[in-house]
Amino acid sequence: MKLDGAALKHKKLPTGVALAALLLLLAFGAQGQAYTPLSTDVQYRLHALGEEEVKVGRGCHVQLFLSAATQRGAKVFERTCWLPVGEEPESSSLESSLMALSQGDSAAFIMPAKMLLASLISYPKVKGVASSETLHVNVRVLRVVEPDAIVGEAYEKFCSEYRSYEKRLTRQYLQQNAGFKATGDIWKKQVKPGNGKKTEKFGSAMHIAYEGFFLNGTRFDSTGKNEQPFRYVRGVQWQLIQGLVAALAAMSEGEKALFVIPSTLAFGAKGLADIVPPFTPVVYEVEVVKVVK
Repeated sequence: MKLDGAALKHKKLPTGVALAALLLLLAFGAQGQAYTPLSTDVQYRLHALGEEEVKVGRGCHVQLFLSAATQRGAKVFERTCWLPVGEEPESSSLESSLMALSQGDSAAFIMPAKMLLASLISYPKVKGVASSETLHVNVRVLRVVEPDAIVGEAYEKFCSEYRSYEKRLTRQYLQQNAGFKATGDIWKKQVKPGNGKKTEKFGSAMHIAYEGFFLNGTRFDSTGKNEQPFRYVRGVQWQLIQGLVAALAAMSEGEKALFVIPSTLAFGAKGLADIVPPFTPVVYEVEVVKVVK
């Protein structure tokens, strides 16, 4: 006998029938279920149904307990984490796959490692797995926070909770990457010293080159290797995120440094379109090419 957990989730059954079906589903367990194709790259099977009817949808923030292992059984990742689901999640993404689930559900996925790794941008780089490998991923949806549910005091509480989570991720990154020193609310690691020449006055300019990375090492922003450096004018608003403005205030001509910048001084609670998720700390490598008189 084969029970399809996905089918049970989306059929309205009488309470007694639904309960009996759920008990049978749990009794037969994972061994009695076949994987259901979710996309060309992903298969899944439902382990257990949650008690809640809050479905993962566009714009939600999802708290998961997530574990992943290679086909050889080597553990890749295991912890409680938050994943924001964008308004238009890519079909080949873990976030898109989660939209088959609701709060309290447990499920198993078979997916390419690159799909999982692309979703873990807020974590220090996951080592020991190639992006071409196939992973077995188990998830339990602990909490689904819908966009309309975080307003007023609830929004402030949610932001506080998420920032606390972000701080833990940042501490982990700093522990794994030695040499950073706190400079105000950002962290700096000098790569090459400068000559001491700075932009001292408002309106003075400098030419800079930079690259922005997530904590997992994925690049999301760059001035370009073969293009002209970016011209930053001190005091002009909206040219750069606040964290980079603070970083450049202490840099001199010829200097190159790495900066870890919290979301409050980067892209904030809203993020940046589908490029940077909300509440995401970022790392920038910055070089002051020239200070203009």
